[in-house]
Amino acid sequence: MGKLAKFVRRVIRIEPAPIKAGETKPEERPKNVSDSLRLALKNPDPLTRMVAVELASRFLDKSLIPQLLELLHDPLHIVRQKAVLALGQLGDRSVVNALVEKLNDESEEVRVTVAGVLGHLRDRQAVPALILALQDKSAQTRMKAAISLGIIRDSRAVEPLRRVVFDPNEVVGKYAIEALGNIGRPAVGVLLELMNNERWRQLALDALMKIK
Repeated sequence: MGKLAKFVRRVIRIEPAPIKAGETKPEERPKNVSDSLRLALKNPDPLTRMVAVELASRFLDKSLIPQLLELLHDPLHIVRQKAVLALGQLGDRSVVNALVEKLNDESEEVRVTVAGVLGHLRDRQAVPALILALQDKSAQTRMKAAISLGIIRDSRAVEPLRRVVFDPNEVVGKYAIEALGNIGRPAVGVLLELMNNERWRQLALDALMKIK
C-alpha cells in the first residue's frame, strides 16, 4: 500500500470495502478510461472515489459531470470537496445551481471550496448566493465569496461588499476592498467613502488607482 493511500485512510478512518469474487458483471467491465472512471466514482471504497474524482478533474471529460454531481452528496466531506473542484476544472456553467446549493454544506472545507469555484466559473447567476455567503460563519468562506464577487464583477455586490469591509476578520475586509476595486466604476463611490477611514485609506486608494 502506498504512502498516499495509508495517509488518506488514516485521515478518514475508513478501510476499503472488500472486493468479492465475481462482483463485477462482464457487461459492467469498463471499455475505456471514461467507463473506468464512471465505475470508480460509484465505488464503495472512499479512497477509490477520491482518486477517481482527482483523475476526472485532470482528464476534463464532461461526460462524467452526472457522476460528479452525485458525489456532491457523498457522506465524506473530502469527497464532496474534490467533486466541487473537479466540476470547477471542467468549467461547465450548467453545474452552477448545484454548486450554489453546496454553499449550505455542513463542512466548512466544502463551503470554502464552492465559494472559490463559483468565482472561477464567472457565472452571474451565482451572485445572490455569494452575497449571502458573505455572512457565513466561516471567515474563509466569507473571504472566498468576496474574492469571487470581485472576479464576477457584478454591481449588485457593491453594497454587500461595502458592509463586509468592516468584518470582524480584517483579512475579509481587505479582500472585500480588493473586490470592490475589481468591480470597477460601480464601486467608485464606496471606495471614495472608504478613503475617509484611516484604517482602510491606503487599500481604498490602491483599489481606486486600478480602475480605468
